[in-house]
Amino acid sequence: MSDKPLGKPRPLSQVLFLSVVSGMLYYGWYKWIIQEELRHYNGFGWSGTLSLAPFLLGIAVPQALRIFDPDVPGWFGWFSLLGIVWIYIVQFKLYKTVNQLYTQAQIKEPLVVWWLFVPGLNLIVGLRQIHFLSQFWAREQKIIVKDSLAENIPFLSNNV
Repeated sequence: MSDKPLGKPRPLSQVLFLSVVSGMLYYGWYKWIIQEELRHYNGFGWSGTLSLAPFLLGIAVPQALRIFDPDVPGWFGWFSLLGIVWIYIVQFKLYKTVNQLYTQAQIKEPLVVWWLFVPGLNLIVGLRQIHFLSQFWAREQKIIVKDSLAENIPFLSNNV
């Protein structure tokens, strides 16, 4: 054995799992804060809490009951689908709100809302939503925000 200080072994599975967890926490915060910003900007709409709480509870409660209560049948876990349906409703409303902001600014709507329901395209419309909402806020504040990732991928940043 060497007298040199040793690093800690970090298995790939652990690193990836913790990266996903931290990424989900950040994305949850992002979802919460943009809903709050939009509600305050528009003077109406759903809060971040109203947008996320039913999703989180809808996912967590059926799974926790199924896992920790032996009297709850295994099929009860399928009720988590209600949480997933809720987050699709929230996303649909969010995409329509972003399009509405662009319409009110007399700019072509950037999001194709029905892409939400097509596997693969739902990720693209979500990434476009992040980019175009950021661009909208920058425009409102009369600042320029460089988004090098989106700008180098035309289908994410072009409003065609």
